[in-house]
Parts: sequence; structure tokens; C-alpha cells
Amino acid sequence: MINVVDHASTIADAYQSLQNLYNIDSIKHSASDNLLSAKNLSLNVMFVHADFKNPFKLVHGSHMAQLGMVVRSQLSGKLFQIEFAASNQPPYVVNVRDGNGKVLKTVTHGNGGFEAENIAVSVREKRHGVFGSHGATMIVNTGRWQVEAQSKAFPNAEKNPGKALLDVQLNPLYDADHDVVAPHGLIGQSWDGDGVGVDGAQDDYKFNVVTTKAMAEGAIEGVASDYEVEGKFATDFKFSRFDAASAKPRDVSTLTGKRVHGVTTKSAGAKPDIEEIPDNFVSLALPK
Repeated sequence: MINVVDHASTIADAYQSLQNLYNIDSIKHSASDNLLSAKNLSLNVMFVHADFKNPFKLVHGSHMAQLGMVVRSQLSGKLFQIEFAASNQPPYVVNVRDGNGKVLKTVTHGNGGFEAENIAVSVREKRHGVFGSHGATMIVNTGRWQVEAQSKAFPNAEKNPGKALLDVQLNPLYDADHDVVAPHGLIGQSWDGDGVGVDGAQDDYKFNVVTTKAMAEGAIEGVASDYEVEGKFATDFKFSRFDAASAKPRDVSTLTGKRVHGVTTKSAGAKPDIEEIPDNFVSLALPK
């Protein structure tokens, strides 16, 4: 499960199924969807179906397994492709490619990272929890956005052996709310400058066996399928901002979900809300 709320709000159930977009009727296992589309930056993630076992229930859902970014450099306008996949053990690898797909550097923990003009890519390994498993965080800084993606084992790893997922955190390093090219994407659209969160469809987790089905109804512009992309490095979809010279924020008046007012913070991210007692796949908060 993912909870998506506008980045100006406290955590609320705005977009309950970013992690579960394609769960019902086996709709497009390994589908890629755009999380953030901004001027000169596109971030897609691939979702895969999975069963999640915790001490109290079984959830048939999906999770983020792989990330693909395309970044255009500030000075020369060169394109760079960045990919990172969830893994339950090292080595944790980030491949940086040129615009034609040629690998320029394979970045791992401690090898110095990658830098080109305004783009910096690094990997840091870490342990999750007091007795937790090892994982790694990919950090991409473009000068305007900092994207962090954690590869980590499923919570309740003993019942979910060998499984790993991605958490994603987005941090604008500028005033994204008032950009002449308003960000979009499943998460990116929350930087719309309105300071109000929106609650969307929620899955019901009261049963011992749960199959997720919520599709973000009411909390995103358009429908979930509007955010599908043809591949992990694709930049084109209905709300793409990658090549835009100007673009208005999403039309909040078209959203039918409940409005939520709350505390403002700056970052946005997707991470499990099941660290201690696994109940759902993922919670996603989009604070300001």
C-alpha cells in the first residue's frame, strides 16, 4: 500500500496504491510508471507483483523493484540514464549511461561516485534497524532535485526470504511549487503550490488475506494508466514535463478526494509503513 498526500499535508491516505497500481487481474506485471517529471529530469519505477507475508496476514500486492532516470545536463545538454534495482545482498550497483545507453560508470559504495556538470551520483551502504539487514541508498543530485532510493529487504524478512524493495525519496532543492514548468508524475504533481493534501481510494486491510485494488482514484490528475511509460528510460507520457518550456500545475479542482490540511515539510517519498508490524506494502507522504 502507498499513501500519497500533497506535500503540504500531514500523512494521509491520498493515493493509496502507488505501490499497488497493477495488482488486480494481473494488470501489467513489470509495468513502469512515472513518479517525477520535471524540466530536464524524468524518474520512472518498475512495479512487480509479490505476496507479502507478515505475522497477521497475507497481502497480494506489488512493490517498486527498479528505478530508471533520465537527466539532461545543465551546460552541454547531454543526456544521462541512471538505473538502480532492489537487491537483498551486495553488490549494490548503479549504472550510469550516456543517452545512447553506453555504460559510463558502474557506481558502487566507496568507488568515488560519478560526476558530470551539475549531476552527481553516489551509493552508500547501510544497515536497516538494530538487527536489520544490509541495504544501500542511491543518491542523485542535479542541483535542482535530490533523489534518494533505498534498496532494502522486505520487513519481516524471515517470512519473506530473498525479497527486496525500493523506497524513494524526492527532495527539491529549489522552489518547485512556483516553477514555470510545474512538476508532474505520480509524486511530482503534488508540488502544485496549493498547500492542501487530497485523500484518495484506500484498500481494506481488515481481513487476513488481502488483494490490493485501489488505483489512486480521487487523488491524482487523470487515471493511473496515464502515468505508464514504455520503458524505464522513457520520458514521454500524458503529463510529461521533460522537454516543456512552460506548464501549469495540475488542476486540483478536478480531484474528487477529501481535502486535508496539515503541517508542511519539504520532501516527498515512498517507504514501507510495515517496519514493525507489516500491515501494508508502502506508505507514501508528500510533504512540503
